[in-house]
Amino acid sequence: MGAPAESGAPASQRYSAQPMHEGEVEQMARVEERHWWYRGLRDVVRRCLARPDLALPSSPAVLDAGCGTGANLRFLGELLAPSYLGGFDLSEDALDFARTKLGDGRTDLYLGDLRDPVLHVEALDLVVSFDVLCIPGAAASMPGLRRLVDRMRTGGLLVLNLPAYAWLHSEHDVAVHTSERFTAGQVRGLLSDLGLDTVRWSYRLCALLPVVAATRLPGRWGSRRSDADARSQLHRTPTEATNAALLGALKAESALIARGMHLPFGSSVFAIGRKR
Repeated sequence: MGAPAESGAPASQRYSAQPMHEGEVEQMARVEERHWWYRGLRDVVRRCLARPDLALPSSPAVLDAGCGTGANLRFLGELLAPSYLGGFDLSEDALDFARTKLGDGRTDLYLGDLRDPVLHVEALDLVVSFDVLCIPGAAASMPGLRRLVDRMRTGGLLVLNLPAYAWLHSEHDVAVHTSERFTAGQVRGLLSDLGLDTVRWSYRLCALLPVVAATRLPGRWGSRRSDADARSQLHRTPTEATNAALLGALKAESALIARGMHLPFGSSVFAIGRKR
């Protein structure tokens, strides 16, 4: 793997068992169904998995490593009709929200840590992990990622989305406990170190990067990682018109990424690795 990104956070800060500041999990649960960022992420996943070269077997076994409050798991269940659908998270509060959202009793939801994951099935076809390994950091996450990849079938996919660029570390990262932000090259190197072929990679929020930077950078100097009062940008709920416009921009990018285009910059890195 390439050299780790500078986190922009004090070196003394250790990975917390609490994945977010108090109130952030509840806010995520409240907005993730409609918020443009979450919907845009699900859109790029849907478009990529619809491509013939990324087709999964029927009734795949699917795991969300760091499933949060459940909307992405529900999306994957509806999209793929999996034979197994599981998700783990460090936050019991997040899992409670996920159980309510899924509501079917068939999804395997349990406490788990990406650094040392417990797995409940012998083989997996799809593992997704969205903005999770950026919390403990790549080095701390590698043993757990290797365990996940070892459990994947040949041809199985690992789908990652991660925050980009150390210089974008801001109050938002303080609130959600991001310790490391990445470049696309680092994410591709991580997939290679895991023995995976990178079959899709791109930055996301390319056109929106100036807007993201303008809203994030003031918070970089106004808040420190230890600040208990830091709040994520999820608390800044956009109007319906703004939400629709931002989602439209992400959908246009998603169509390009699904076809294999590499957007040159953006505030997130998206990548898919396939097991040989």
